[in-house]
Amino acid sequence: MIRLLYFSQATNIISDEEVQNILQVSRRNNSSTGMTGVLLYGGGVFMQVLEGPEQSVLKKYVKIIDDRRHTNCQIIHITPTDERIFEGWSMGMIKCEHPLEFEHILDLRNQRKEVVRAKVFTDVMHDFLQRLKAGS
Repeated sequence: MIRLLYFSQATNIISDEEVQNILQVSRRNNSSTGMTGVLLYGGGVFMQVLEGPEQSVLKKYVKIIDDRRHTNCQIIHITPTDERIFEGWSMGMIKCEHPLEFEHILDLRNQRKEVVRAKVFTDVMHDFLQRLKAGS
């Protein structure tokens, strides 16, 4: 099993309705492939964490790259894992009004070509989980 975090930029302004549609389709598709995760969106920026079987996650990411609603997809971090952080979330959603709310993710993005300690990445994932739980 792997966990993958990517970052991308919306090609156009995306309405809340479009984001909800992405969320519904993701939940349906992820359930059938054994994936879990979280989608973050705001300020024209997407970030998504996908966790699950390696082949399922990688195939999904290849499809995501081809999605014309966003551009400049960049993997921020990818790691093997034995445990899910987003167990029970076929796809959670966190809406962020301002890109500055993504500051700790942007720090990871800036360090993506360096070695990022696993604990730093895991701490960010647990922060996402706390936000999901607070929003539900």
